[in-house]
Amino acid sequence: MAHQLVPPAATGAAPVDESVSVLDQFDEWLERTPVAAAVRCGAVTLTYAEVDRRACRLACELRDRGVGPERVVGVLMERSAELPVALLGVLRAGAAYLPVNPADPDDYLAASFGSAGVGVVVTDPGLAGRAAGLGPGLRGVTAGGDDPGPGQWIRPKATVRGDSLQYVIRTSGSTGRPKAIAMTHHPQVRLVEWSRMRYAERATALHYFPATSDVASLEIFMTWGTGGCLVVATDAERHDIAAVAGLVANHSITRALLPVAVLHQLAEHCAPDFSGIASLRELITTGERLTITPELRDMVTALGDGTVLDDHYGSSEVNVVVAPRLEQPAAAWPDQPLLGAPIVGARVYVLEPALTPAPRNVVGEIYIGGDPLARGYLGQGGVTAQSFVPDPFSATPGARMYRTGDLGRWRTGGRLEFMGRSDFQVKVRGYRVEPAEVERALAAHPQVDRAAVLLAGIGPDDRPALTAYVTRASAAPVDVDTVRAHASSVLPAHMVPEVFVVINAFPLLATGKVDRAELPRPNPAAPETVRSRTDTEAAIAEIWSTVLGRDVVGVRDNFFALGGHSLLVARVVYEIREVFDVDLPLVAVFEHPTVEGLAGTVEKLVAEDGR
Repeated sequence: MAHQLVPPAATGAAPVDESVSVLDQFDEWLERTPVAAAVRCGAVTLTYAEVDRRACRLACELRDRGVGPERVVGVLMERSAELPVALLGVLRAGAAYLPVNPADPDDYLAASFGSAGVGVVVTDPGLAGRAAGLGPGLRGVTAGGDDPGPGQWIRPKATVRGDSLQYVIRTSGSTGRPKAIAMTHHPQVRLVEWSRMRYAERATALHYFPATSDVASLEIFMTWGTGGCLVVATDAERHDIAAVAGLVANHSITRALLPVAVLHQLAEHCAPDFSGIASLRELITTGERLTITPELRDMVTALGDGTVLDDHYGSSEVNVVVAPRLEQPAAAWPDQPLLGAPIVGARVYVLEPALTPAPRNVVGEIYIGGDPLARGYLGQGGVTAQSFVPDPFSATPGARMYRTGDLGRWRTGGRLEFMGRSDFQVKVRGYRVEPAEVERALAAHPQVDRAAVLLAGIGPDDRPALTAYVTRASAAPVDVDTVRAHASSVLPAHMVPEVFVVINAFPLLATGKVDRAELPRPNPAAPETVRSRTDTEAAIAEIWSTVLGRDVVGVRDNFFALGGHSLLVARVVYEIREVFDVDLPLVAVFEHPTVEGLAGTVEKLVAEDGR
């Protein structure tokens, strides 16, 4: 029998009725606290009753458009108080939601909707025209509007159970084709039930993760399932750690779920005075392996004895399955904490290639069984069968287990240690990236023959950066900026390589595959520093200097060579829009990654506006 840390009954999780959905968990608090705040964003605050009325009105509109059980509804919206309301409205209609990021290229969004059979898209008024162009016959439904008021709405009659489809999330695919994860209500219901025992009721919780992440659904329904208030960080706030700290201070946020890198940034930004974020009591992190830095120890110590740090381990296919808790004193925490016991009916196995249990302290592949599993990948039966395999250790007929691709081992004391990946998959600021998908996009450019993508250390601190190695398709040189712009036009921003290295040929193994260990270390050359020559260049250089934390930025410096990445791109674009009052697209930074080039684009936009 494979080693299981703690039987499900020992976790304290009560059995959950298969008929229960996350709507039932929301409705419990709707009945108990109808006038309590459920969501805040900027100056907007909506109570549980107001959220429900708006969601029901949207659900009725969706039902009028033919939306019902097992249908997938696209959601194309900017971050606001209306976004989580829209997700609830889709569920009220009995359907499932597929959220997409408005910053992503249209081709990528169209492929997302097309692969899931989306016929109706919920959108903001300003995005309605764009939504209609993302596929033939797509119909848009505009979210938001005034509160319909008590008695002015009808709750649609839709049967939603634990086995009903809740959401579809697109994730990077190892075959070069994205995968659409189909998740039902039951795993999330179990997770919320576990959260009721784990976390404080009626917390004020930060909503940080993008709607395209499965973690966002956990943030929303864990908060509403425990009677709390969700504080939505706008895109501009998400990409500015000072703004994140300001949200905590201004709203007295008590619970924050953050990627590991952002948690580190928060600790570094607030040090040594943590009084502004003193309301925090429950810190949760996820997305990559947790490391404990001195600043993080100092932050948790300063926040007081009641503050805890939970490390959520799982994947989009299974949500959270392990969540070790670190309690005070933070000074005693190890630099790399081990994982802990399975939660909420999850079964965790460490198996050898023959699917036999790996002995204690022997590395094997981590498999997940039990309640947390998704249905699989929408419309990709073959890929589903490869990843969701029969569970030979379960007595339940038809039980499956998910092959994570993670390596681990059971340590003495019954704790799981994460040991990395068995394949090339990487995490980039909490996002899962399959290099094969990026390589396929790069190789489609006429200047590129072959591409290999991996995380490589750059700079004196060996910071990991998504790096693309490419060979020329002809005798003509590869224009890196052109290839980067191409990548940004077909891939989400977090999948666009930060560093490009042009090489003559790839080192090969005896099997003919690329020997990734022998690829040269990236060494981006620093251009000669040229000072700003115009007011536009000076303003943009100042923005870059602030965002990148550099004293001097030359007009020919490459944003990405200076340490810029997709999250910082969004912040730069926001700041430029504010300063120049122009609608600068996100792709502009990828197409013109120097101050000089970006200044020309901004000046052209200003001229077109007649200013």
